[in-house]
Amino acid sequence: MSRVNLIEKNSDSELVRQGEDGDFKNLFKLDNIREGASLGLVQQLGGEQGLAKIFQVDLKRGVQDEEQASTLRNRYGANLPIVKELTPLWKLIVECLGDTMLQILIVAAIVSTILGIIEGEGGWYEGLTIFLAIFLIIGITAGNNYAKERQFAKLQSKLDEGNVQVKRGGSVITISNKDIVVGDVLLFQLGDIFNVDGLYLSGSEVKIDESAMTGESDEMLKASLDVCLKDQKGKSPFLMSGTKVNEGTGVMLVLQVGEKTVQNEMKRLGESDSTPTPLQVKLEAVAETIGKVGVIVAILTFVILLVRLFIEYAQNDEQTFWEQFWHLDCLQRILKFFMIGVTIIVVAVPEGLPLAVTITLAFSVNKMKDEQNLVKTLASCEIMGGVNNICSDKTGTLTMNTMQVSSFFGQGSNYKDYQLPQIKELQKDYLDLLAASNLYNSNAYPKRGINGKFEQIGNKTECALIEFCDMLGYQLSSYRPSDNILRVIPLNSKRKMMITIVNHNNKIYLFSKGAPEMVLKKCTKFINSNGDEVQLTPQDAKNMLTIIEDYAGQALRTLGNAYKILNYHLEYDFESIPEEYLLNDLTLINIAGIKDPVRPDVPSAIQQCYRSGIIVRMVTGDNINTAKAIARDCKILGPDSDLHEYEAMEGSQFRQLTGVEVQEVKNLLKFQEIAVHLKVLARATPEDKFILATGLKQLDNVIAVTGDGTNDAPALRKADVGFAMGITGTDVCKDAADIILLDDILVPQSLHANGEEISIIVFVNSSNFN
Repeated sequence: MSRVNLIEKNSDSELVRQGEDGDFKNLFKLDNIREGASLGLVQQLGGEQGLAKIFQVDLKRGVQDEEQASTLRNRYGANLPIVKELTPLWKLIVECLGDTMLQILIVAAIVSTILGIIEGEGGWYEGLTIFLAIFLIIGITAGNNYAKERQFAKLQSKLDEGNVQVKRGGSVITISNKDIVVGDVLLFQLGDIFNVDGLYLSGSEVKIDESAMTGESDEMLKASLDVCLKDQKGKSPFLMSGTKVNEGTGVMLVLQVGEKTVQNEMKRLGESDSTPTPLQVKLEAVAETIGKVGVIVAILTFVILLVRLFIEYAQNDEQTFWEQFWHLDCLQRILKFFMIGVTIIVVAVPEGLPLAVTITLAFSVNKMKDEQNLVKTLASCEIMGGVNNICSDKTGTLTMNTMQVSSFFGQGSNYKDYQLPQIKELQKDYLDLLAASNLYNSNAYPKRGINGKFEQIGNKTECALIEFCDMLGYQLSSYRPSDNILRVIPLNSKRKMMITIVNHNNKIYLFSKGAPEMVLKKCTKFINSNGDEVQLTPQDAKNMLTIIEDYAGQALRTLGNAYKILNYHLEYDFESIPEEYLLNDLTLINIAGIKDPVRPDVPSAIQQCYRSGIIVRMVTGDNINTAKAIARDCKILGPDSDLHEYEAMEGSQFRQLTGVEVQEVKNLLKFQEIAVHLKVLARATPEDKFILATGLKQLDNVIAVTGDGTNDAPALRKADVGFAMGITGTDVCKDAADIILLDDILVPQSLHANGEEISIIVFVNSSNFN
């Protein structure tokens, strides 16, 4: 829906009513934000001041006092999480008893016990054995689910028990997250994760990691409403729950709390009644067949025996038919025939099947745990062997959700990813300069974890360059924090460069880093293959622009570094130097291509899936070009020239063609036509992922969904089996999944390398019982 249409659809009075009810769902819909419709809605409400008027708060002073906070809490709701009620043990037992096969077993056990008592001589042992099997089935199934549900209760989406700073009555105070109300003016800083939705008011170079909610790995720059109305490109004033502050500090107006937040809306979308697994369907069919065939055979047997008895009576010349019929012996024989019929039904029941299936699944849970796959539901082990479609998130699942340098141009040479270690062989003076330009001129502070890998804290692109320098032998701790840094000019959207002036090796250096085409415009020299600074000719500049375009064509983020030496004394007031003077006559140091790398195990795992007859589809919030580039790296897509029109498409086109409704695909025939070819769905919303899984299930496919973000939760719940990343996955994502990958190794690899033998054996052997 276009911005104009959306605004026309909502009258001023309707928007005000939504505001008074605290219903701002339209503001935080991804498509509305991307298309600019959300900005129009805020305008209709009167902007920041209009919202403040609805809440009756002062943006400078915040909520007046606790009394007003209580009023706002009563009107718009408390900031409490959606907590799933734990299922009591007796309900889990009742669920087990709802299984048709188990019901037949119970009837068989009762009848067998009664017959055994009547016959005597220990005939009731068989009935007792069946009761024991029933007890084991219920104990293992209900007991496992009971324990796992409580074990994973901590993974529920819940508010951090920490505190936040808000303005109350003109003063900044610290309150619990649970005490936040709609209308609060909230202060945030680097590293904070939002659990409310709001509107950005002011701040300093705020960048937000929204990958958990949108699937896009690029950070989103936040700016005030007025700035975004003038130029929305690359920025937004909307702050969503579940996203993280990667840079800067700021102030926001809280618009949605508790169950109304985007994060909890996604969680609610995924809540639906669970559907039976393929094996459960087969067992139900077996039970139904046993019930029908067993009863028919028992009735036929009973009728045949009865007819035979009546013929015997009719042929007896000593007594009339009715004299024999009304004799006690006749009643005993008829009762015996009935017991034979019942015995046939009991014997037909494979009492070992449910028990064997349950024990097999329980065994597979332990085997999967040995492979670093934590199974939350028994049935998911069996489903794995029957999966024929995998819908995978990109960021953090197919890729590592970290940024790494993958291409590099420096000293006149262009290096691809496998050639990067060769850069260590370049001249030491050049490497010293390269390290200083990246380690001084940065705000990020990546840290090494226990496993020796870096945890990227701050701007992930800067973290990639810092890790690259670490690979070359230069540690961040030797450069920052430092008193040698004399001035820092942050990056802005107009200059597209960050500048740092530093006292390094008894010289005053200016280091510039930013968009390479902008850096290149300010350069008059570059460092050649001999390590000398030489004049940058128009042909040199053209060649470097070609390299930049090549990097961009590979969906890489590109950064350029340049420098010059300033002829000033150390005591000079460097803050007074005009930017225009600083940004000229620079020397280009390097151009770097940076990307979120594909996990090493992904391409081979996906190829193995294809060989197993499983279709892998990538669903991402990234733009179509980035999505296709990553899909080729993963071996999901082939060359552009061979692509079908439906093989890679955007979410908006997908929704338009399939006629999506909330819980089903409206135009299933068109969906089926698209599904035959679809491999990449870009610019996808959480609803797109959910409806893709829904449509594939409507076509009787067995679906696995993989993900790590909150935006993946609805599709994870909808899937036959959902896989969540154990390390990078959000709590909401883990709670929605059936299996958690403790080591974050790609789900298809676990599904078809570590887990294939287990799941296929479970699937085949269990099926062979029928």
